[in-house]
Amino acid sequence: MEWAITELTVVAVAAILMSASIHDWREREIPDWHWVALFVMATCLSVSDVLVNGLGPIGFLMPFTIAIIAFDCIYDRESTVVFDLCIYAMIAVMSITVLTQVENDIAKNFVSIPVTYAVMSILYYTGIVKGGADAKSIICIAAVFPTYPQMLGLPIIDVPEGPISQFMTPAFAVLTMALVISLGYGVYNIVRNLIEGNIRVPQMFLGTIMPLEVARNSKVWPMEEVVGNNVELLASANEDEDIWDKLESAGEKNVWVTAIIPFLIPITIAYILMITIGFPLFI
Repeated sequence: MEWAITELTVVAVAAILMSASIHDWREREIPDWHWVALFVMATCLSVSDVLVNGLGPIGFLMPFTIAIIAFDCIYDRESTVVFDLCIYAMIAVMSITVLTQVENDIAKNFVSIPVTYAVMSILYYTGIVKGGADAKSIICIAAVFPTYPQMLGLPIIDVPEGPISQFMTPAFAVLTMALVISLGYGVYNIVRNLIEGNIRVPQMFLGTIMPLEVARNSKVWPMEEVVGNNVELLASANEDEDIWDKLESAGEKNVWVTAIIPFLIPITIAYILMITIGFPLFI
């Protein structure tokens, strides 16, 4: 029965991530029902773990913590410092309580969920991870799979026992492999720019030159800004909503741009690799 639940969970998560990837490719926006479905799945699996393993009342802090994390990720609200701090404090207190009071490996593995939530929140709010949906997807994967799912002899690369697999969690593996996969875009840019003679560092690693009118209607951000009467190159995307009009007024015809990468696609590919092949760092 347990293996059947694992298989169904693996397939369901893959289907939801594929749907999210399609939305990301077409619209660069993902409906929240994807994350609701994954968080509901994670909460139900956590409740099942508590009941099957007889972890007692304190054990139910685990699914409750996942529910609080889901609320923070999905509920669209006006953010306030006091309210946010209350949520963070609740998650921290419940996680520490579970870790110190529940003597079971499930509790130790569970801690990877709030840790992943904290790390992805920091990466998002500092701008290192651009898309909120990207951060939510990694948090959801952590919530559903605090440990590596194993079924039908997969993954091919064995998951080592001990602290290394608790530190390098499934969510960490997916994020790492997704970042490596996305580097392919940089290689593509370098080759294309060398062929076209667009030699400018670091812009040639991040994007290419495109006619402004084409770029305005494409899924790209400019890597230029208008300062006074001059146009200056940037080493990152300019997300100013009025930048296209400013560049046009400045007389720009062709601009350096970087693509709004649908990062859910590398994440989905990385998830499938994690399930089937495994995490290459475990070799």
